[in-house]
Amino acid sequence: MRVLQIHKDFQPLLGGGGTARHIHGLARALSAQGCDVRVIAPDAEDIRTPYVAERATVADFGPHLDWADVVHVHGARSSYAVRGARGARRRGKPFFYTPHAFYTPHNAFNAVAKAVWDRTAEKFLLEKGAQTILLTDAWFDWLKDRGISAARTSIIPNCIIGADLIIDAPPAPLAGKPAILSVGRFDKVKRIDDVIRALAEPALAHGHLHLVGKGVEREALEALAKEKGVADRVTFHGFVDDAGVASMMTGAHAFVLASEQEGLPTVLLEALMAGLPVVCSRIPGNLAIMGVAGIDTTYDVGDVSALARLLAASPDASVSTNAVEKLRQAFTWESRANEIRALYQASLDRKQVG
Repeated sequence: MRVLQIHKDFQPLLGGGGTARHIHGLARALSAQGCDVRVIAPDAEDIRTPYVAERATVADFGPHLDWADVVHVHGARSSYAVRGARGARRRGKPFFYTPHAFYTPHNAFNAVAKAVWDRTAEKFLLEKGAQTILLTDAWFDWLKDRGISAARTSIIPNCIIGADLIIDAPPAPLAGKPAILSVGRFDKVKRIDDVIRALAEPALAHGHLHLVGKGVEREALEALAKEKGVADRVTFHGFVDDAGVASMMTGAHAFVLASEQEGLPTVLLEALMAGLPVVCSRIPGNLAIMGVAGIDTTYDVGDVSALARLLAASPDASVSTNAVEKLRQAFTWESRANEIRALYQASLDRKQVG
C-alpha cells in the first residue's frame, strides 16, 4: 500500500511542531507494517528511511498524488491540505483527514474569515473524505457547533513511538527546586508567560524554568522575566534534540504545559511515559491524556496561583508504572497504527467493490 501524507510544514527532527512529530511517528509505524510511505510539505526535512519526505509546492502535487493509493492530509484551516485532498478526490483516490488544532480568532475580521473557512473548506475535508480521524471525542462538539456531519469519523489519538523513549543517555540534572521543564514553540497560545509569572510567586522562590524551543515570542518572554525579577531563574536552551530532551526530563522535577489550546500534545505523552510529573492546563487535549493516566495535576487556564502551587508540590510527585503502562497501550503507534492502516485498507476494498 502506497500512503501519501500531506502537511503544510514538516521538520520533525529539527524542532518542528507536534503535528510533524505525529506524522513522523505514524509514517515510521506504517513503514514497519510494510506500507510504502511518502510525506510532502513545502519545507519538508530530507528523510530517506524508513520512509521518504520531500519538499513539494501545490504545483508539485500531481506526481505524488498519482503515485499514492491512499492520501492522508493533516492540519487545521490549511489551504495546502485542502488542495491535496481535492487533488486526491479528482483522481479517485481515497483521502483521510486529521485536524490537529484550531486556534481561536484574535479579532473580528479573523473570526469572520475562520467561520467562512469552517463552513466551506473545512466542511469539505470533514465530510467528503473516506474518513476523518479525530484525536479526541472533544472534537464532536466542535463539529456539532458548525453543523458539520460526524458520520465518517473515527477517534485515534495522537501517538508516539514507544521505542523512542528508551534512550541511552546520561541524566542531565537541571537547576532549581523545582526544576521545571517546558518544550515547545514560543507562541502566545502556549501561555509560557503564565509560567514565568508563576515563577515570581513566593511558593516558587527557588524554582527554575528551563525552556526548550524557539519562536516569535522569545523576546517578549525574556522581557517579562526581567520585569518580574526572575530572569536569573529562566534559561532559554534553544533547540535541543530528542536525546537531549530525554536527558533533561530525567533531571527535572516537573514538565509544564500551560497552553490555552492543544490538539492532543505528544510532548505531554513523552514526559509522562518518561516518568516525569506533569502540570498542565485543564483543556480537552490535555485532559484526554491525564484522564487515561489517572493524574489530576491540572489547573484552569490563566490561574497563575494554582499553577504555582502545583509546580511547588512537584518534587514530591511521581508517575506510577501502572499509569505509564496505560499510556503506552493508549498512545503509542506500536499499539494504534494498525487501526489507521485498517481504515486505509477498508477504503481501498470499498473502491474495488465499487
